Amino acid sequence: MTPRRLRQFLALIEHAHFGQAAKALGVSQPALSKSIQLLEQELGVTLFDRRTDGVTLTAFGQVLQAKSQRLLMAEEDLRRDIALLAVGDIGTLKVALGPYPSVISGYRAIARLHARHPNLKVTAHVAGWREVAQQVANGVVDLGIAEISALQGEKEFKCELLGEHQGRLFCRPDHPLLAQRSLKRAQALDYPWVASRIPSRLAGLIPPATLGCAGAYDTVTGDFVPAIEIDVPMQIVQFVVNSNALAIGTLTAFERELLAGEIIPLPLHDQASYMHYGFISLKERSLPPAVEAYMREVRAVEEDVTRRERELAALMMR
Repeated sequence: MTPRRLRQFLALIEHAHFGQAAKALGVSQPALSKSIQLLEQELGVTLFDRRTDGVTLTAFGQVLQAKSQRLLMAEEDLRRDIALLAVGDIGTLKVALGPYPSVISGYRAIARLHARHPNLKVTAHVAGWREVAQQVANGVVDLGIAEISALQGEKEFKCELLGEHQGRLFCRPDHPLLAQRSLKRAQALDYPWVASRIPSRLAGLIPPATLGCAGAYDTVTGDFVPAIEIDVPMQIVQFVVNSNALAIGTLTAFERELLAGEIIPLPLHDQASYMHYGFISLKERSLPPAVEAYMREVRAVEEDVTRRERELAALMMR
């Protein structure tokens, strides 16, 4: 049961036809047929039901399909780690980042790591937390940083808590809400919110009946979808300074704009929402040296961010 045979097995599943799979693999149809037969003989079961118009997986084939991708990933990891060790390089960094983790610590840690290792090749995707977890599960990336509250019971993932930063609402300095006394969160719901979508864990803090203009709940996932949903939080400020929209974010994410007086945090006394994100990786997959080094940088940045948030919070209270 060689990696080559497993790749041929997966190709036959994809194309469901010996001729088409053989063409995609660059081998002859008899050679592919013989290879699959040898795989079946080794396992002692039939993996495919053959028909004149193609093939379909048997129950035994479905079991092998579920395991074969992980086996190939393990082989790839092994070859990669040995090759990197041989040349003394940390290799390639492939990560997926949730919108808020990307601007809080994800990008900054990449910059710090690349400064130490200029030859490092980096691929970084920004996506919603569900997409981040899916990219990790499919082996598209080695590591994700995103909301982990819904993943900690999943057996395939290894999660490590990173950030528990307070999410706040921000507005422009002359926003109508600032004329109110003893401002409550319910009053903020009269205005559109701008953010990336919020996981159901945090969304549950707002009763559906009181959402007003702020946004709506996704009936399938339970996520809160802001009235203005954007994927990259770095662009949020543009909406806030030019409209009555309210931004969701952290003090450090908007530090430059806060210190410049372009936006201010709403003086709410019932803000209780905290971001709860962390590292996401596969339990059965070894992490390459670049990822281990990146994780160290992220942890260091998170410590700096937490300290700076305390300083900004004290400054805002003056």
